[in-house]
Amino acid sequence: MEQAEAWLRPHLGAVEASVRAGFRFSYLPTLDGVLAVQGFRVLDGAMDMYLARSAFDALAARIRVDDLEFHASPPPLWHARGAVADVVMELLGLPPHGSPGAPALALCRPSELWIPGDSVN
Repeated sequence: MEQAEAWLRPHLGAVEASVRAGFRFSYLPTLDGVLAVQGFRVLDGAMDMYLARSAFDALAARIRVDDLEFHASPPPLWHARGAVADVVMELLGLPPHGSPGAPALALCRPSELWIPGDSVN
């Protein structure tokens, strides 16, 4: 297997860590390739997910599974936007849902309007 370029390794390492943590994946296709990769897992009553459009454009969130039944777009308990290496590792670093220190309050849904330099978490 060909070695990834050095700048890409941290991002691929984060995706590999999510595989080891039990994430499953789907690919959002375009006519000529892949638009984005979506990773998700359900654990302890919460769904952790991330969407990566490129190494430097990813959105991650945690939502309550119970909220999926009642909301077309459930409010996140936690979310972050940024580079894959950053947001995926932040997501993996969250305490298990329902445990001390885990995000418990629903937040406003993140906006698709993003201004460089803005922090969304």
